[in-house]
Amino acid sequence: LSPSAKQTLERVRDAIDRNDLPAGLEYALADKMVKAELEGFAKAVSERFGERTFLPLAAKDAGGKTFETVTTGMTPGQKAEVQSAWNSMRTVQQLGSHERTTEALKQAETLRQTKSQGLSLK
Repeated sequence: LSPSAKQTLERVRDAIDRNDLPAGLEYALADKMVKAELEGFAKAVSERFGERTFLPLAAKDAGGKTFETVTTGMTPGQKAEVQSAWNSMRTVQQLGSHERTTEALKQAETLRQTKSQGLSLK
């Protein structure tokens, strides 16, 4: 990841720690190049480890059962790489999850408004 993408992920992680995911989403969306880079990183993480691997509370630290499961069959060097990237991978999956949730809520609200407008026309 580029330095600006790493900095953005740190800001997003701080926002998540403050329980302020909307602010984290704003940080991620502020720079289109960084957003594209983070989306590519998220896609690579999802393809390699699964879309929601790093979301559970058990995946909070790179020392638990999730880490053991993810690194099964890896060399010590590969395990060290996964451990050093753990927070970034977790943050990018949390960000993606929040984006999907936000989009689903927008679609549900649009559908609800469309249905209520349709009912009022009758």
